[in-house]
Amino acid sequence: MPKLDDKQSYRTSLEHHTLSDSNTTNTMPIRALLTFAAMLGGIVIVANYTVQFRIGDTPLTFGALTYPFSFLLLDILSEKYPKKETIKVVGLGIMIAFLPSYFAATPQIACASILAFCISQPLDVVLFYTFKRFFPKLWWLRNGCSTIIAQFFDTMVFFNLAFFGTQALATSMNMALADYSLKALVGIANTPIFYLFAIRIKNVWKNIT
Repeated sequence: MPKLDDKQSYRTSLEHHTLSDSNTTNTMPIRALLTFAAMLGGIVIVANYTVQFRIGDTPLTFGALTYPFSFLLLDILSEKYPKKETIKVVGLGIMIAFLPSYFAATPQIACASILAFCISQPLDVVLFYTFKRFFPKLWWLRNGCSTIIAQFFDTMVFFNLAFFGTQALATSMNMALADYSLKALVGIANTPIFYLFAIRIKNVWKNIT
């Protein structure tokens, strides 16, 4: 009869193997790719438009309420699909969002947004898989930390470029810090949604993929 330690070792190995297989063998169908890329692009377009409007007399913008959902979407996809499949969604999402963003906001804001997007979104995906590799059972860690770190870089790049020459640097930095604080809170608040769609619910994918 196997020892208890042997059983535990086998169970851990089996769980790791299953987790690895579930995230490396799934290929995203073209319908799902187009659907998720359109969702990602739509979120970015809305965020680029709403970032032009402040919330009352605060340095916060409405973009801080909408943009974090792009990271949530990518994290949910990263839980199911391998890295290269999620990166495809990022690339297609950028192409979908660029031209509408150009007309929805000023050219400077649109270009700053796309550049920040190109840096932060792939970073979020890479960080997600890194945390998942080293801490496979801590789903909340890979979701929360990857989002918070990636959004920091996104916010700093965006606000340094989007309003360069149109307002004082100190004003842009105040807006950046305020926006990042709100984005971080929204990102943390999205954790139950990530758990629901990425961890808890399995059948929801059957209707899309």
